[in-house]
Amino acid sequence: MAAAGRSETVASASGLTVELKENVLHVRVAQRMDFSSAPTLLRDLRSLLNGFAGTVALDLSAVPYFDSSGGAVVLKIRHELQQRGGELQIVGTNPAIEGLLGLVDADALFREPPHEPPKNFVLKVGEGALQVARDAYELVSFTGELVLGLWDAVRHPRKIRWRETWLYMERTGVDGVPIVVLISFLMGLITAFQAAVQLTQFGADIFVANLVGLSITRELGPLMTAIIAAGRSGAAFAAEIGTMKVSEEVDALTTMGLDRTRFLVTPKVLALVLMLPCLTVLADFVGILGGLVVAVGGMDLPAQVYFRQLRSAVTAWDVLSGLVKTIAFAVLIAGVGCLRGFQASTGAESVGRITTSAIVAAIFLIILADAVFTVIFHYW
Repeated sequence: MAAAGRSETVASASGLTVELKENVLHVRVAQRMDFSSAPTLLRDLRSLLNGFAGTVALDLSAVPYFDSSGGAVVLKIRHELQQRGGELQIVGTNPAIEGLLGLVDADALFREPPHEPPKNFVLKVGEGALQVARDAYELVSFTGELVLGLWDAVRHPRKIRWRETWLYMERTGVDGVPIVVLISFLMGLITAFQAAVQLTQFGADIFVANLVGLSITRELGPLMTAIIAAGRSGAAFAAEIGTMKVSEEVDALTTMGLDRTRFLVTPKVLALVLMLPCLTVLADFVGILGGLVVAVGGMDLPAQVYFRQLRSAVTAWDVLSGLVKTIAFAVLIAGVGCLRGFQASTGAESVGRITTSAIVAAIFLIILADAVFTVIFHYW
């Protein structure tokens, strides 16, 4: 602390000059008070006023630049002085600094936030039940909108936004070909290897074509393609609509009297319904080629024998049943992605959360639908 009647420069880097006159501590600041200098200035002022509980006259007449960070330093020092019973007087200021400080409600700035009372078990159960009811209502309402939108698209094909539909077909179909080809080839390879280990023990190497062909066309091809589409397209749909919802573009469409389902949902659903079966056919073909590599390279089976056995084992219904499932998978993936996008609230955190939720929900529904289709086709 400076002695009475004596001027002392406390920290030259901070440009502070301190002088105690008639029990009033005069502090003069002669440097920029901005974002870069605020931490050092606040630290030096706290060190200077440590334990002081009297009146401080803060002279800002020599400050060349003052912004909101400088204002935060002044308000913080004044609040700490008031807590010790002291007082801060601002002298030598200008209208710009006064105007900036006048914009801030210091009492509200340092007021303790209200504490939310702890919730008991009954309240938590009630809130959870209400949330489930709201989710069920939104799901039923959106399903109705989607069915009506698709029915309207079937009745009036010219109303479909074909330009956007072609764009989404390119994104969901063409752009997804490399990853679908790679994953399907590896799945065929792995399936053939696992089958070879068991079938070789019984001298039934030839039946590797049966196992690869049936598992790929009936289950693995449609299932893996749908899961890849859920991770790519479903997440993209949720993020796109969620961002539009956060930026109030969806509300703007509704205000203009435009149907959000026809504008935003129908092109995405149609694009995925058209492209997912195509990707599945490609996945079936590449998966069978993966099995062929193992059969020819690891089990010394001629390629002609492999394809002849495959043709006798795999029927057209095996391929068709897999393609039928992909149509349902496409509706589920696109529908869940769009629904989660409409459920976004505010901020980037909300968009990230609903995107993750869209992927998880889509994969769960795909597995559930696949189980239902398996039971139905078994008793067909």
